[in-house]
Amino acid sequence: MNEDKRVSPRVAVTLTAHCRIGTRYVRDFISDLSTSGLYLKTREPAREGTPIRVAVALPFSDGAKFCTLVGSIARVDRDQRGILRGLGVSFVDDEIAADDRDAISAYLSKQAA
Repeated sequence: MNEDKRVSPRVAVTLTAHCRIGTRYVRDFISDLSTSGLYLKTREPAREGTPIRVAVALPFSDGAKFCTLVGSIARVDRDQRGILRGLGVSFVDDEIAADDRDAISAYLSKQAA
């Protein structure tokens, strides 16, 4: 049974993320985003609980807003053959700057409209 533990609804996006997963650096795509987490399409191996920092540029009409999102791996997503498809990330809210949280909320509101 796949129980959805998401705190807030996610919005489908296509954003490039520059990530530090544990001690490794990768550049991959975010396929959905919410105020409480994101889904990173990656083949970079990681375990649940691994810390992650994500730098992303959120596009706005007046220019990009660069955000740093801090969290941990909440879910490792594999296909039926066991090949890694991506990582579910849960944010650590008190480690994300208020300006970055505000930018995410504004971006998601714009996407939902």
